[in-house]
Amino acid sequence: MKPIAVLVATFSLLSARSIHAQAAKIEVDRFHLEVIEGAEAHAAVNDQGPDGQPAVTAVVSKIGAEFWSVELRAADVNFDSGKTYEIQFQAKVVPSQFVYVVPEMMDRNQASVAEGTTLEIPDRWTDCSVVFHITDTANPGRLTLSSLSANPASYSFSNFRVSEK
Repeated sequence: MKPIAVLVATFSLLSARSIHAQAAKIEVDRFHLEVIEGAEAHAAVNDQGPDGQPAVTAVVSKIGAEFWSVELRAADVNFDSGKTYEIQFQAKVVPSQFVYVVPEMMDRNQASVAEGTTLEIPDRWTDCSVVFHITDTANPGRLTLSSLSANPASYSFSNFRVSEK
């Protein structure tokens, strides 16, 4: 009888870990465009992602005074201090550009809660992944895609997933 109990307990623990490690989807319609410092841009959700998946596309027609003059922000993506998260998504930028990805607080001074990551995004759909080691709790938090104001371009993002590592 004891081997069965151990087997059931082991299966329960493995199942709980598997469920905990599953990725949560961040819908692209949760991203909103923030434009400041003289920049000009517009964004829309469309079905032009990989394999016809929904995507959010921001078109920057005039750059701003700062690299953060144009950002896409997804609200209510919470991050807990001391934990590590992986964000996976697909992206393309025409022409190819760099994008800064960072988790932030939504309250107080909107501070970053981990060191951001800069990715070079090509002009074709590509899989992207960033890992963040969270230093401060962000609840409410957000995921910010920044540096969209470096050059006029069309930035597209799709299939966001966040998982705790």
